[in-house]
Amino acid sequence: MVATTTVNPPDMRFEPETTKRHDLLLERVLRQDADALDGFCRQEHPRIWRVAFGLLGDASQADDLAQEALIRLLDRLPGRDPQRSFASWRDTLVINLCRDHLRSTTNRRRFEGQAPALPARLPAPDAALRQDELRGLLSEALKLLPPREREVFVLRDLEGCSNAQVAESLGIQESSVRSLLSLSRGRLKSALAHRLGGV
Repeated sequence: MVATTTVNPPDMRFEPETTKRHDLLLERVLRQDADALDGFCRQEHPRIWRVAFGLLGDASQADDLAQEALIRLLDRLPGRDPQRSFASWRDTLVINLCRDHLRSTTNRRRFEGQAPALPARLPAPDAALRQDELRGLLSEALKLLPPREREVFVLRDLEGCSNAQVAESLGIQESSVRSLLSLSRGRLKSALAHRLGGV
């Protein structure tokens, strides 16, 4: 299928999907065109992986989930509601897979008698803190957010979706998106300040 991704490039966002071209690609995928299938997987995998990584905070789990999401997207594509945007349908599917995975992991920890490890406070950073270290800090801080706040933050601030797109993907009101986004930003700011040796 698609090679797994091992890095999370922060600025590698794709331009908004050109609806007509994307619809043509989906039609070709439905006709089982091998080139279209390959193009579809190459186009969708990076976005799916970034959302999964943002919600799960683990590259290996994001790799596995991205593969599972692509399989499910392709399997469910014929029954997709054409009135709903493909992007919100895709994001909803990925978020639901992440939720299921997180529930399964939490239940497994309870069954095994393990509590999730809390990250240790980091030493004061150098002035030249590398970008990958900052990405790691953000990933750890995201894990501390309640799931719905994390979902809103990842879709809105990391993936650049509009409030309306986030609301449609999560099945909530735009006012809830704004509220959850404000809460998540505040919690992240506080968590990052704490981890970086402030407050």
